[in-house]
Amino acid sequence: MQTSSKKYAVDIWSDYVCPWCWIAKRRFEKALEQFPEKNDVQVNFRAYRLAANHTPEPMVAALKRKLGNPHSADAMMDTVRKSGQGDGLDYRFDTMQFGDTTDAHVLVKAVEGVDIKKCLVEALYAQSTTHGQSLFDRDSLTAIAKTAGMSDEAIQLAWSSPRLRAQMIEDEQFAAQLGSGVPMFVFNNRFSMSGAQPELAFLEALEQMRVTSTREEEVFTGQVCGIDGCKT
Repeated sequence: MQTSSKKYAVDIWSDYVCPWCWIAKRRFEKALEQFPEKNDVQVNFRAYRLAANHTPEPMVAALKRKLGNPHSADAMMDTVRKSGQGDGLDYRFDTMQFGDTTDAHVLVKAVEGVDIKKCLVEALYAQSTTHGQSLFDRDSLTAIAKTAGMSDEAIQLAWSSPRLRAQMIEDEQFAAQLGSGVPMFVFNNRFSMSGAQPELAFLEALEQMRVTSTREEEVFTGQVCGIDGCKT
């Protein structure tokens, strides 16, 4: 799945309404900054919808419904909130929403520039998780995209391109073959790691990617988690 001339590729499957995905992304980024060959790593953002065709609803209600009772939902939100604080992230579940993130994923796929794409992905998490902005309204998404530096032409392409939607479906189909949820990281198309793993675990995975990059015959499989990430 490597899509550039760079030596390594890390493909990240995530959803912007996944409670653990922003934390996992931040920890991976911190690990990548410490990786000696970080400039040789191509990071690819892959689409995965936890709630395809689902009408938007408050995140708190969605978690209570999924986990079966309010106490489990409260415990999970408390764990995520504290974990986020440890990584400098502000989770405000009272204003977060859960639903079909098709437009958000297609918006990211419409971006060509690497720097703008990174800014947009971070903005989607921050605006929805901390600031309560909707990811299910195109006016709201357009405003978020423009703050990240996305052009009007690219935004209109996102709303009109069947090709970009087909790419989103392809991402999901590939993830389904691996039998995992999100967040999920695939290193050089060789082995995977799922969940909001510690920063050190991501750094070790990057090093393992480097070590195994010359061993074409080896295949490694990693951990898998569902919507609630890796539980401690």
